[in-house]
Amino acid sequence: MINYHRLEDKEMDLSYAISRHSADKTIAYKTVSEEPIYLGYFLPPNFNKNHKYPLFVFVHGGGWSSHKIFDDQPHWQGDYLGYLARYYANKGFVCVSIDYRLSGDSGQTEGFGIIDCYEDCCDAMDYVIAHADEYGADVHNMYLLGESAGGHLAGALATFHYDRQYSYKKVFLFNPITHFYDGWKGSVPVSSCHIRLAGLSFAQRAEFLSPLCQIHENVCEAVLIHGECDKVVDPEHSRKFYDRMAAFSKKCDLHLIEGTGHAFLLAEYTKQGLAACKIGIEIINDAIGEV
Repeated sequence: MINYHRLEDKEMDLSYAISRHSADKTIAYKTVSEEPIYLGYFLPPNFNKNHKYPLFVFVHGGGWSSHKIFDDQPHWQGDYLGYLARYYANKGFVCVSIDYRLSGDSGQTEGFGIIDCYEDCCDAMDYVIAHADEYGADVHNMYLLGESAGGHLAGALATFHYDRQYSYKKVFLFNPITHFYDGWKGSVPVSSCHIRLAGLSFAQRAEFLSPLCQIHENVCEAVLIHGECDKVVDPEHSRKFYDRMAAFSKKCDLHLIEGTGHAFLLAEYTKQGLAACKIGIEIINDAIGEV
């Protein structure tokens, strides 16, 4: 179903979540070029590892090439989606925000391209699943969210099936990059030695890296949320993904928010005010229901 939302403020106080945007525990789940890459756990109040909590995984955006370390943090501890991880931890989820290597030269640097960012996300997921019992995380009750370039990576985690597969109840994609038909601002590598990309033409690499082109009959339910006035990632990325899901008879909802541009979900970054951000969170809450 396609849903249109008017831009109106919601009664939702995000101040506590914003003030607690740092993870309760950060783990260096791998090292690349001698640099640690972190994931952060946000735990529910009165956490008990012997209890099974639903799991919510977050993937930040930033054009695959940037991440956010706040002034009150010694290193990466959750990025701009840290506040949202805290918000859902307070609702009873074990939340994990994952970082990944930053791509170089618009993804043209060997070993630091989009495919490498994706494989970092896979390694992060493998860590979270392997250590689920330590954090009371129910991997059979797992949700996934990504924003912008993180929306691409979350879409890839949900659709790519050539290597590792993960079972999500729903994936939430905010202003996602879903395809590379036009190379999308030079992000597709002109050449690559990566085992999955070597030998493919440019057009084949673009298709291979596009979640839109990797949708299959077993893909999980998807919820797409896009600002109608997004000038960074055109809303047609979400519309095409929605149409492709429909072609496979897969459950998918598309939400378009009027008068809204890019990065509206990032409460500590957006210049548009928090009205659209709150609408986005309300959409997630409605899709998840009671925990």
